[in-house]
Amino acid sequence: MIKQLFADKKTLVIAGLAIALTGVVAWAVTAAFFTDFDEVENTFTLGKIKIGLDEPGWTDGDGLDLVPGSVRVKDPTVTAVEGASYMRVRMELHDGAGGLITDQARIDLILATLFYDRAYGTASPSISTAGLYSTADLAALVAAGKAHAVYNRDDFTAAGHEAGSPGVSYYNYNYIFDVDDPAHDTAVLFTNVVIPIDWNNAEVFTLHGSTFETAASGSVEVVEPGSGYRIVIKAEAIQSAEMPSAEAAFAALDEATGVTRVP
Repeated sequence: MIKQLFADKKTLVIAGLAIALTGVVAWAVTAAFFTDFDEVENTFTLGKIKIGLDEPGWTDGDGLDLVPGSVRVKDPTVTAVEGASYMRVRMELHDGAGGLITDQARIDLILATLFYDRAYGTASPSISTAGLYSTADLAALVAAGKAHAVYNRDDFTAAGHEAGSPGVSYYNYNYIFDVDDPAHDTAVLFTNVVIPIDWNNAEVFTLHGSTFETAASGSVEVVEPGSGYRIVIKAEAIQSAEMPSAEAAFAALDEATGVTRVP
């Protein structure tokens, strides 16, 4: 049996559910000659997996009017609700109109604003919403092992992006995701969005999706304002039982969702 669940960003509502049962269960009853017949009754039940997805530190409006120096808590958190599974997170980068972003320079800038604070949830986080961080400050936090760039590398492994869609990337959870295992029943992909204080106008305008030109004076002027961007997070899980390996499980998810991933 393969059972997969998809939990959409923020809603905790299952957006897709598929169950595939393959093979036929068959049995035979044989009786000894001149005796009686014995009967065996078999009872079968189907296991379940269920996951939830939330952003406990993010509120509506947190993504508005960001400027160099802005720091926000954005903490997509997956929770095992029922059963054990192989789990991964799909991150989609959309423009303000909802289309997938394909400009690699813009994708790289968006990813450069994402960090996982290894002290997240403690009384002394390494990245504070009251702080101001330069590019060098953030690089120093990463070099010191206090933060990870883009995603939580303790618990996830980058698993490529969707073929033809560089703005869609995958991150595989490194362990069995199990409601009965307190060490592996919750996972946070990243914790913060940080716009470095030393980013220039060109970087900020590219991030926002604006077209701009550089005047003879060296100033950067917007020609057409952009519409911003959206980070859409989805979590996907497939049962771990009867799966020979994590690779087989994620390949089955690819097949079920019609996805081809490339490095």
